[in-house]
Amino acid sequence: MIRRRQEVTEGQRYVKRGLGASVWEVVAVTRDAVGKLHVRLVRVDDPKTMKTLAATVLDDPAQFTPAGRAGAGGSER
Repeated sequence: MIRRRQEVTEGQRYVKRGLGASVWEVVAVTRDAVGKLHVRLVRVDDPKTMKTLAATVLDDPAQFTPAGRAGAGGSER
């Protein structure tokens, strides 16, 4: 089940779900040429590791959970 879209802003942190859960921080929010929202994330415990995703991926609780939320499956670093 997909969560309803909430505003994504720089500085927000998300826990990547699954084995080896990791905390990722939003460092940039951009729109592509057709208006789709994308986010650039940096891994908090390894700042050289970055990824760019469609912002809708952050709405999928099977993939990401906002950090600091109860039951997030990981700890904020």
